[in-house]
Amino acid sequence: MDNYQIQKIDTSLYVKGFSGELVYLALYSIIGTFILFVLLYILAGVFSAVAICVPSFFAILYRLSRIQKKYGHKGWSKKKHAKKLPQFISVKRRICQS
Repeated sequence: MDNYQIQKIDTSLYVKGFSGELVYLALYSIIGTFILFVLLYILAGVFSAVAICVPSFFAILYRLSRIQKKYGHKGWSKKKHAKKLPQFISVKRRICQS
């Protein structure tokens, strides 16, 4: 009888420096920028495709890295859900009013 060792396999998707939901945002931005580059390359030419797509690609990744450093993936998720919640009005007044 053979003995087999059970190992835990990590199936998470990783992009260096990102975690959680930000990994998928980075992946979608990379794919979207590539598709935009191909479309602009075909329609407008090389120079305009490079002039538009390369700075926008780095700007998007820079923005995501700033979000990762400032909030982390859990904080970003909480902030995103908090924007969907209704704003509550709070009335502040002194307890002992005459």
